[in-house]
Order: sequence, then structure tokens, then C-alpha cells
Amino acid sequence: MPQSRPHPPRPDRQRRIRGSFSWIDHRFLREGFDAGLTRLEKLLYFVLVAVSNHDGVSFYSDVRLADLLDIRFPHELDGARNELVHRDLIAYEGGVYQVLDLPPGAPGHRRAASPAPAWPSSAALPRVRSTAGRSAASDLESFQQVLARCARGRR
Repeated sequence: MPQSRPHPPRPDRQRRIRGSFSWIDHRFLREGFDAGLTRLEKLLYFVLVAVSNHDGVSFYSDVRLADLLDIRFPHELDGARNELVHRDLIAYEGGVYQVLDLPPGAPGHRRAASPAPAWPSSAALPRVRSTAGRSAASDLESFQQVLARCARGRR
């Protein structure tokens, strides 16, 4: 019979709260609040969660966020921020961000600027590239690099 709670593979490396604290609500993924967000929108959300205080507030400048997220053009950050505001995931006013408590109920999957594309059925989709695992690993590495830059910025 399986145990009700799995043991961590590395108990010597369990996360501890040191200094500031942030978390991502499990509902963000489990209830689909991430559905339809672009990679940049998700990354901006995760960075804002990582750098916010216990009230969800952060005042990282657009320049600092653009540097952390490797954004080249201001409209990219504006678009990502506007979509997260539209989805009621963050608030933004006068250069101050607030990661909001997730709204109750199922999220609306509407895009602010345009309707969602019609996707083909999974049977019609091409097979996943054999390099997809490397691409996913590269994305994870990119996220880890962004978090490392956030940590260096706090010191």
C-alpha cells in the first residue's frame, strides 16, 4: 500500500524560509490559471511572486524586470503586465506590483488582446520533437538563471 505522503528524495535539502518568503498557490496550475498565458507572462508572474513581500507587493522597476527577463522591447513587458492585470492575477499602480490572491472559481481563459486560437485535436498534432526534453530543460535553466539574478539583486 503506498504511503499517503511521499518522502523527499533529498531530505538534507528541504526548503527553509530564510529572510523573505514567497509561494505560488497550487491552484495557479491545478485550476488552470496559467492556461493560455505566454511563456513571458508566466515568467513575469513567477518573478513577481519570487520578489514580492508577504503582502504580494513588489516595486521592481520596468528596467530591472526587463533585465531579469531578458526583455528587449518595452511593449513586451507592457503586454505581459497588462494580460496578468486583465486576468486579475496582479495589480499594478504607479510602478508598484501586487500579486493578488487568486480569484475564486474557475478562471476565464480569455486573452485581453485577441481571442484564443482554435487548436487542433491532439490526434492531429505532430509528434513531439526528440529535442523537446532538451528544450524544456533549457526553459527550466532560463528560469533558474532569472531566479539567480533576482537573488543576486537582493544582496
